[in-house]
Formats: sequence, structure tokens, C-alpha cells
Amino acid sequence: MLSKFKPALSEILQPIANVMGKHVKPNHLTFIGLLFGFCAFFLISQHEIFIGAIFVLLSGLFDFLDGIVARAQKMVTDFGGFLDSVVDRYVDILIFIALGIHGIDWLMISFAMSGALLVSYTRARAEKIIERCDVGIAERSERVLILFLAMITGYIYEGMLIIAILSHFTAIHRILYTFKKLDTIKREKNIFLSNK
Repeated sequence: MLSKFKPALSEILQPIANVMGKHVKPNHLTFIGLLFGFCAFFLISQHEIFIGAIFVLLSGLFDFLDGIVARAQKMVTDFGGFLDSVVDRYVDILIFIALGIHGIDWLMISFAMSGALLVSYTRARAEKIIERCDVGIAERSERVLILFLAMITGYIYEGMLIIAILSHFTAIHRILYTFKKLDTIKREKNIFLSNK
């Protein structure tokens, strides 16, 4: 959903990315995002929710900046994309566990975390058999924003519930989208063969 705003946000952050690109590599920014994720984990588990929310947002920001820097400096690599995705999952898991330690119901944490992980997994698996599968309402940027707002307003449980529902909805959407895409490809292939 927020992906349509990414080009505009990328343009706004481009000057920052250009400066950063002269001093650090994209993978360094990925690891800084991970470091902020660990800081968020520590702060949330110590019940410092407001400050923890800021570090959640900072981690998400650096997750976004590493891609901008990579593209700006022509340093996009397969390993960089792989590393970024794996680090994102670690940060997600750290934050969910921290919220469980903070006192949010573990069943709700499990529901939300499994949904978040399935959003990523369904895309990764789908893109092995179709070109792209970035559909859905709850990609990582949406989840980070919902979580940040939930934490600073004190409605963490409700935020977890929204993330859980939207994440599983997105995963199911991607399953159906992939099925339809494969079905379309199969029908087009059959039409092509029948016309030969």
C-alpha cells in the first residue's frame, strides 16, 4: 500500500543517501538497521516503549536507506538484497519477542509474528515461479508504521491485532495472486501451442 509513495520518499531522501554513499556501503547501513533493532529490543523489554518506538522507526528508516544508497552508488548486488531481507526478519522477530517480554499476550505475538514472516515467505517462494509478487496491504513498511503508532499511542495490543490480521490477509492474497498468475501463464502457453 505504501509502496506507491516509495519513489517520492526515495527522491526526498536521495541527498542524504548521496552523502552517506560516500562514507558507508549499503551493507553497513543494513547492519546499522540491525543495531537499531537490537536497541529497540532492549528498550521495549525494559518497558521503555516510547524510546523503543523511535528505534523501531530508525531501524525501518535505515532498512529503506540501504536500498536507496545501493541504487544511487550502483552497488546493488544479489547478496545485498539477500542480506537485507534476512536482517529484516531478525529485526521483526526481535521486536515481537521484546513486546512479549513487555507483557503483550504471547498468543497475539505469535499470531502477528507468523503473519509478518509469511508475508515475506510467500513473496520469496512466489518469485521463484512468477516474475513479481509484491501485492498486499501489509508489507514491512506498513507494519513498521502501524507498530510505531501503536507504541507511541499506547494501543500496542490493538496494533498487534491489526498487524496480525493484515499480515495473514496479505499472505493469503499472495497465494491467490500466484495461483491466478500461474493459471494465466498456463492458459497462454496452451493457446500458443494450439496455434502452432
